[in-house]
Amino acid sequence: MEIKILKGVLLKGLSLVSNVTSSKAATLPILSNILLETGKSNTLSLVGTDLEVGISTRLPAEVLKEGSITVPAKKILDIVRELPDGEVEIVVAKNNALNIKSGKSFFKIMGLGKEDFPKLPEVKDDQAIEIEQAVIKESLSLTIFASSNDETRYILNGVLFSVKGNKIRLVATDGRRLAFVEKDFDGKNKQNFDMIVPSKALHEIAKILTWEGTVKIIPSKNQVIFHFGETFLVSRLIEGNFPNYEQVIPKGENTSLSVNREELLQSVRRASLLTSADSPAVKLDFLKSKILISSRSPNLGESKEEINAAVQGKEMAIGFNPQYVTDALKNMDVEEITVSLTEPDKPGLIKGKDGYLYVIMPMQLN
Repeated sequence: MEIKILKGVLLKGLSLVSNVTSSKAATLPILSNILLETGKSNTLSLVGTDLEVGISTRLPAEVLKEGSITVPAKKILDIVRELPDGEVEIVVAKNNALNIKSGKSFFKIMGLGKEDFPKLPEVKDDQAIEIEQAVIKESLSLTIFASSNDETRYILNGVLFSVKGNKIRLVATDGRRLAFVEKDFDGKNKQNFDMIVPSKALHEIAKILTWEGTVKIIPSKNQVIFHFGETFLVSRLIEGNFPNYEQVIPKGENTSLSVNREELLQSVRRASLLTSADSPAVKLDFLKSKILISSRSPNLGESKEEINAAVQGKEMAIGFNPQYVTDALKNMDVEEITVSLTEPDKPGLIKGKDGYLYVIMPMQLN
């Protein structure tokens, strides 16, 4: 293999696919490598995978001689990052040695043949649904943080994608809070489906997504492919039944209020400074025309702050984990939010725009 490629193009591609290579490749060392392979019409294909998630992307390159090789992801990324700007020449020599030349710099690293490198599935767009990238990007930012990373509750280690007609729902929960968003999309949809996509894959997808263009989503029995132009990501799905999230969302309310999102976010952040392991909750007192936000920790001290709010219904005091409150508020792109409560020992409900709901379990106040 012999190619010439611009450093900036190569660096962007390597950065993308190296994110999913396995750092725990003791059993299968080739999983810590990236596959470089020439393609048709002067392109270079880069592939990385850890068997759970795989990313492939095609880059424009001048192909002087076709071929392929796999090389350690971290090492080639570190090298290319430090090269001078301009054209990079890559040549595969004997015994799977990869020569890299740029300007007056020369590197030689040892690789492996592609024979043992896992093959990613081929993309078949006939079963794809096509959705605006902005819809998925915003929906992920509003939900992914609420998924669990507890391995004993593996079913919650991802986000539920539910597509019915031209509506898509994303739902995530860790058992203590739940984020729900439903959006319409304009793309052509030939099928309805529910699938749980692992958080690891979704964090990579979030990096690839832009606010323009569309993404094709191709679900199958135990995996899904997200296809963006010259890049596609394949992920295994989490098998099992997602919890019945609809019964968790509070239906009634005894207290409701409208409040400025940024004011509430900053107030809860400040109050959280005086929480501790023994007193982890921030207290919110919903009064007639204001919210009193406070925290108290016997060994640290206390904080109090008032913000204006339009409160309807009965006055109520409730405790929340401040991190759970700020996680939602900082990702919402609205000026005003609505908060609904039924009882101090029942979940609270935060509402944003376009069908966004965030359920949060209360905490006992000391």
